[in-house]
Amino acid sequence: MKRFILVCLSIGFISGAFTQCDVIDQPFNGNTIDTTSTTQQRNVLIEDFTGHRCKNCPKASKKIEELVTAFGSDRIIGLAIHAGPGNFTGTSTDYPADFTTLGGKQIQNFFGTNFLPVGMVNRESYTPSGNSHWSSYSNWPTLSSEAMDSTLRIALTASASVSAGSLNIAVEGYPQLSILHDLNIVALVKESDIVSPQLMPDDTRDADYIHNNVLRDFITDPWGEGFGTSPMVSSDTLTSSFNMAWNSAWIKENSAVVVYVCHPDNYRILQVIEVPVN
Repeated sequence: MKRFILVCLSIGFISGAFTQCDVIDQPFNGNTIDTTSTTQQRNVLIEDFTGHRCKNCPKASKKIEELVTAFGSDRIIGLAIHAGPGNFTGTSTDYPADFTTLGGKQIQNFFGTNFLPVGMVNRESYTPSGNSHWSSYSNWPTLSSEAMDSTLRIALTASASVSAGSLNIAVEGYPQLSILHDLNIVALVKESDIVSPQLMPDDTRDADYIHNNVLRDFITDPWGEGFGTSPMVSSDTLTSSFNMAWNSAWIKENSAVVVYVCHPDNYRILQVIEVPVN
């Protein structure tokens, strides 16, 4: 992976569904869903720890779909991490697809849970002891609302494309106020519209279940790479680029790259965006 300086373009991000927001005067570039606006708001990453043999997990996936419908796919970004006990995520004749990843297991093991479904919303309230960072899907609407209505500390833009078998990512970050701690950046690939069996809440097996937001792999280290060094001010522009071999088993049209910036000590996600793979 290498780092380089990009030329800043003046294209903006979509304004979100909330009327109470942090408006940014600086225009942004990027491969975004809406490139006509000049504002960016704080977005939400919901890390949904799930399994194809977890009968209540479809309820959590449905909750994310409801939030995306309500607030937009640019504001609510779901990530289905198949990690946890083997009786929920293991493969069998009836459940042949292995959706687990090494990085997903590392994240699950670190934050610590042995039950599904469960999730984290921007990793708010994380502490080394306790489980206040974990939340039920029934609480995701409230937690997402609070996160979206909080102060945006850094804005992000990104682009993702496949060329000659390589997935290439370019990212820019724009601090919106002074930041007095270092920043880490994480990039990953997810895929949707995957048809594969799923155990349902009524204990039936849906052979044609559609899995969305499935974590396919981390492009960076799961814990991120250095993106900014304290102190940072609002006139700074942070840049990074990453690449990885593209897996031909992934359907590019159904895939997206998720990029987020987090605090390296408490892992709180300060901003997250999702861009299509071109």
